[in-house]
Amino acid sequence: MKRFSGLLFLLFLCIFIQAKEKPNIVFILIDDLGWKDVGFMGTEYYETPNIDRLAKGGMIFTQAYANAANCAPTRACLLSGQYSPRHGLFTVGNSDRGKSNDRRLVPVENNKEISLSKITIAEALKPAGYVSAAIGKWHVGNTPQLQGFDIGVEKPDVGFKQGHFKDDGEYLTDRLTDEAVKFIKENKNKPFFLYLAHHAVHTPIQAKNEIVTGFKDKPGIDCHNDATYAAMIQSVDESVARVNQTLEVLGLSENTILIFFSDNGGYGPKTCMKPLRGGKGMYYEGGIREPMFVYWPGKIKPETMCDVPVISTDFYPTFVKLAGAKYPENYPLDGLNISPLFNGGKSLQRDKLFWHFPGYLQAYGALKDESRDPLFRTRPVSVVRKGDWKLLLFHEEWILDGGREKIKTNNSVELYNIKKDIGEKINLCNIEIEQRDELLDDLLNWQKETNASIPGKANFEYKM
Repeated sequence: MKRFSGLLFLLFLCIFIQAKEKPNIVFILIDDLGWKDVGFMGTEYYETPNIDRLAKGGMIFTQAYANAANCAPTRACLLSGQYSPRHGLFTVGNSDRGKSNDRRLVPVENNKEISLSKITIAEALKPAGYVSAAIGKWHVGNTPQLQGFDIGVEKPDVGFKQGHFKDDGEYLTDRLTDEAVKFIKENKNKPFFLYLAHHAVHTPIQAKNEIVTGFKDKPGIDCHNDATYAAMIQSVDESVARVNQTLEVLGLSENTILIFFSDNGGYGPKTCMKPLRGGKGMYYEGGIREPMFVYWPGKIKPETMCDVPVISTDFYPTFVKLAGAKYPENYPLDGLNISPLFNGGKSLQRDKLFWHFPGYLQAYGALKDESRDPLFRTRPVSVVRKGDWKLLLFHEEWILDGGREKIKTNNSVELYNIKKDIGEKINLCNIEIEQRDELLDDLLNWQKETNASIPGKANFEYKM
């Protein structure tokens, strides 16, 4: 009997050790935080000392991309591991934004939820023994629990109605952090996946008065000058600090990978992404390039930078690989495992990234000089990045104004060398002809491979 008890104890010990060898995953997603809105990316107005410290202690990604220029489609891509044509979430709400008389095409109808047939990150991690929590902004229909998460906490669940303050003065960023800390403490002895998706710094622009006061006398720097927006960012910074402190106190830091990311470009009326062009809702760099760092003490060398382009669909296969889980069978994943980059890898087995937006987003007052026209932040567009080159294909001109036959004059294609022209100011469409045609073919082939829905006539087919 004693021998049996001893063997049983060793079995449980082995299971416990094996479980703790699986890294915890903490993914912090900020809403509408721009590429230039944190200290480690160069801002001198906003204050993010805790975020900057972790970024310095890990690896900063200088060319990290969201899958879309606004929030719901990026979240759907991240959670499903698939490009937007596969799940059909292209925007927030309706795709027919703006005035109908200003739209030249009929946009593709937008899905408003991730189909339950999709296999989310949480569902892929569950067979490997992970407990998962989605805390904060969900925004992709159904509920986290129906999509494989063990725990889901949204604004209404903790008594918040509209905005960032509850009637009793509690601040939403603080409360979501409380819930995240609680989840970590309750699951410290098992592998966990925490998806902490803050509503900050999305509108309404609201912050705690005591923090706002500290910024009111601080001189603004260019388009970074809004005290309330800055105070919202500071609350996010304090949240990241609290989450990391919890990991440290519980002795979990060295077995936890912490990733910081945003869902789209910065909100134009309150900030800007210079030297990048554009912001939220645009498919220029300012609308899709994000601040990102990965912090993992003992695993990732401090003060390192990675210039390899990555995209939010990469997180799914990366997390599955780190967890020792299996990729779902007969389920296409559009991202790559980027963990080799954490150890100093200089490339991935991929040379192209894609975006697809078959709808309309109306303009707002800010950044009109950086958009393609004054009426819309973006019209229907598809995008490919390959090496240092980026091509944008605008559907209206392509479909209605002659396509490839009139490409020299119809303004359907924009081509930029991102390395030499990060601000996307010089359109090389009619100069770098060979490069243009190569990327255009890549993009059109990808649209066919993914069965991407195209705005306009139902039976329209692209001519190759």
